[in-house]
Amino acid sequence: MYQVIITGRPGVGKTTIFLYVINEVKKQGYTVGGIVCPEVRERGYRIGFLIIDLMDSTRDWLAHKKLFKSGPRIGRYIVNVKGAGELGSKAIAKAIERADLIAIDEVGPMELLIPKLKSAIIEAFKSNKPLLAVVHWRMNDQRILSLMKNAEKYYVTESNRNTLRNSIRNKVIEIIKLWKQYDKGN
Repeated sequence: MYQVIITGRPGVGKTTIFLYVINEVKKQGYTVGGIVCPEVRERGYRIGFLIIDLMDSTRDWLAHKKLFKSGPRIGRYIVNVKGAGELGSKAIAKAIERADLIAIDEVGPMELLIPKLKSAIIEAFKSNKPLLAVVHWRMNDQRILSLMKNAEKYYVTESNRNTLRNSIRNKVIEIIKLWKQYDKGN
């Protein structure tokens, strides 16, 4: 299985490691596709989350405190089911088709509330392509958990995050190289 999972408590640096690994993989000449969902702050306060396609940088709101009048809620945020579902599912489909590495940040409660995006995430886990995913530390979707049972998992803490980033980078580059060898042989 060519999957690397990053997990850990909120705020420990999972996305920072994820972005570092993606940049390192790109420096090696590999193509990365998928999504990243960074928070957006205004005057020091978090107002929402974007969803960004890693291949072409298109973006939309994943969730926002005030922009949407209806939709599922996670805490104070209303999830943008239509926009985020379209963008995220297309980004992941492109990554499955064209990228050397599928990258997903994050497999979490907001993302899994969007049926189209959840289906795309499941397809990414079912594909035989190298995959790097940040998974919410309390994610309990049984289907996804079963699809990642053989993945290499890294639990990030404040004390190990600086050393883990290079270990994860090395593991991801190793699995891409193995996958490329296997893919050429078939």
